[in-house]
Amino acid sequence: MRVMSAIFTKQLNDVLKNPTVTIMFVLLPLMAFLMGNFMEFDENIPVFASIATFAAMGVAVMPLSAMTAYISEDIETRALRFLVMAGVKPTQYLLGISSFIILVSFISMLVFGLIGQLSGSDLILFLGASIAGLLPATALGSLLGIISKNVQQGMTFGTVFGLVLGMLPMFAMMNESIMNLTEFLFSQQVSNIFMYIALGSPPFDWSLTRAFVIIGINFVVFGALFFVIYKKRGMNLD
Repeated sequence: MRVMSAIFTKQLNDVLKNPTVTIMFVLLPLMAFLMGNFMEFDENIPVFASIATFAAMGVAVMPLSAMTAYISEDIETRALRFLVMAGVKPTQYLLGISSFIILVSFISMLVFGLIGQLSGSDLILFLGASIAGLLPATALGSLLGIISKNVQQGMTFGTVFGLVLGMLPMFAMMNESIMNLTEFLFSQQVSNIFMYIALGSPPFDWSLTRAFVIIGINFVVFGALFFVIYKKRGMNLD
């Protein structure tokens, strides 16, 4: 626990020194706020429906991009090598850094929920789906970070993968063929849950339980790959 707390504190200090990456935690909720308050929609459509796609994108983009950038930075500055030499285990490192990113991401998602005027069971489901989606996004970010050679490559990986995962559900809403290809992605299932909250059950074969199962499988796969690569590389983290 002390090791993870130390990594958490280290991450907080890194953010305070270089807040460039974390600007996205503010940018996406701000865009949602502007969308929900300055654009005219049919009064019969819930406010959340106008920002649901931004919220789904936030689940994928925010933790994935940040996780990739910060881990690749630890590799480039040799901070991760030092942690490995100090006996920090993959689980401790991953939990320490991811706990910080998930916390910040969760606060941003809570803002999304408040902007969307969610309450009661809708807000609980929204936050539950957000937490579930943040887990595989963070795990994938850690995987991309550990294979990045430097911060520039890490930020490129994080931005590209984050935007692709965040925007694919938007295209899938307009094309059934894309939907068939993306249904196994956690970002698609998070988007489906958010649209369910906004508009009711989607017009295709879908279940809430199945959505959470797919999100969980994504998390297990990405997390397992991170541990395998972390252990395989060992001290070769340059």
